[in-house]
Amino acid sequence: MIYSFGFNLWGKSLLSYGVLLLWIVIFSGPVHAADTNAAPVQAQAPTAETENFPQYLFNHEEDLSPIFEQHLDDLVKAGLPVVLLALTNFILLYLLVGWGFDIGLSFGYAALFAPAYSKFKLAVIYATGRLLLILVFGVLTGLACLGVIAIHSAILVGLVIAVMLLIDFVVQTFWVSAIFRSNVVVSALFYLSLITVHAIASTLVLGPLAKARLNNIMVQFTDQNVAGQIRSATEDAQKDLADAAASRDKVKAQVSEAQGKIDQANAEQAKIAKEIEDRKNSEEFIYAKIAKLHAQGDLAGARDQLNAFLIQFPSGSLKQKALEQLAGVNSELTIQDAAQKQAAADAAAAQAQARADLLAKADKGEATLSELRQALIGKTRAEVTALFGPPTETGPDRWGYGRNMVFNPVANEKHGLTIYFLEGTVRNVDYYYGVSQ
Repeated sequence: MIYSFGFNLWGKSLLSYGVLLLWIVIFSGPVHAADTNAAPVQAQAPTAETENFPQYLFNHEEDLSPIFEQHLDDLVKAGLPVVLLALTNFILLYLLVGWGFDIGLSFGYAALFAPAYSKFKLAVIYATGRLLLILVFGVLTGLACLGVIAIHSAILVGLVIAVMLLIDFVVQTFWVSAIFRSNVVVSALFYLSLITVHAIASTLVLGPLAKARLNNIMVQFTDQNVAGQIRSATEDAQKDLADAAASRDKVKAQVSEAQGKIDQANAEQAKIAKEIEDRKNSEEFIYAKIAKLHAQGDLAGARDQLNAFLIQFPSGSLKQKALEQLAGVNSELTIQDAAQKQAAADAAAAQAQARADLLAKADKGEATLSELRQALIGKTRAEVTALFGPPTETGPDRWGYGRNMVFNPVANEKHGLTIYFLEGTVRNVDYYYGVSQ
C-alpha cells in the first residue's frame, strides 16, 4: 500500500515524473549514491530520526497501510508540492555546483591538452554549453520515457534511457573537441573523467546533504499530514477497543448471570429430587403403596411388604393400621389357600371321574377317536401304559391295542386303538386294523 502511495505521488503529475527522470538521467543519482555508502541500519527500533523515510515506511508498512489507503488522495495532493520543491532545490544546487566543477576541470584539461585554448572564457563557455546540453537531453529523455511508459514496459523505458545516454555521451564528446580542438579520443576520456568527478563529488558532498534534507522534509511532511491521521486512527482504534471491552464485559456479566440461574435451577432440582426421594421413603408413602398392592389382589406381596414395613417403622404412627391390614391379608390368604385346595381337589376328582368314564366307555368299545385323542395327546408311554395297560403291538413310534376300544359311527364298527408317538409323547391316535382281541 505504501509503495502504491509513492507511485501515485509521482504519477499524479507528468511534470513531477519528468523532473524525476531528469534527476536520474542527468545527475547519476547523488542521493542514491549517498545511500549506498551509508552505514547499515542498527538492530534497534526504527524511528524517523535514525533511518531514511522510505526505510521508515517499509518498516512500518503493516501499521501505516490502512491509513495510507484511506487518505491516499489527500496525501498525494499534499505531498506533490513538497516533493517538487525538494527536487527543484536539489537540481538547482547540483546545477550550480556542477557548473563550477565544469569550469575548473575544463580549464585544467585545456592547460594540459590544449594550452592554446586554456582560457577562462572558453572554460565558462564550455561549462555553460554542457549545462544546456544536459537540460536539453534531460527534457528529451523525460518526454521519450513519458511516451513509452503508457505501455508499462520497464525494459523499453530502460532502453530509451540507455540510448539517450549514449547520444548525450557522443554529443558531449564532440562539444569538448569543438571548444578545445582536442582529439576525439582524448575528449571522450575527458568527458568520462568529468562524469566520474561529478559522481564522486555528488556522493561525498551532495549525497549526504540531500539525504539529510530529504529525510527532514519527509519527517516534517509526516508530522504535518500523516501524524494527525495516525492519531485519529489510534483514537478510533482505542474507542473500538473500549467498546469491544465494554461489550465483552457485558457478555461476561450476562454469562455469569445465566450461569447463576443455571446453578440455582440445578440446586432447586436437586432439592426437589431429595424431597421426592424422602417422600418415597416416608412412612405414609410406603403404607399407601402397600395398600394399593393389597387392593390389586397381590396378597403375598402385601403380606411381605407389611412385615418389612413393621420392621422399618416399629414405632410409626401407622403401626396399628399396618397390623390390622396384615391380619386381614393373612385371613384372606388363608381363605384363598383353602379355596385353592378345594379347587384342586375338585379338579382332581373331576379328572378321576373323566378318566373312569373314559375307561368304562373304552372297555365297552364305545369311546370315540376325538375323546381318546383329547385324553392321550401329549402323554408319555408310561402314562399310556398306566391308563390302558401294555399294548398288543409295539413299534419304534407306534403302539397298537387289539381289543375293541373305539366305536366308528360311520361304519358302525368297533376297533382297537393305534397310538403314534413323536419324541416320546403321543402325537396322534387312529383306528387299529390289526388282529382284534
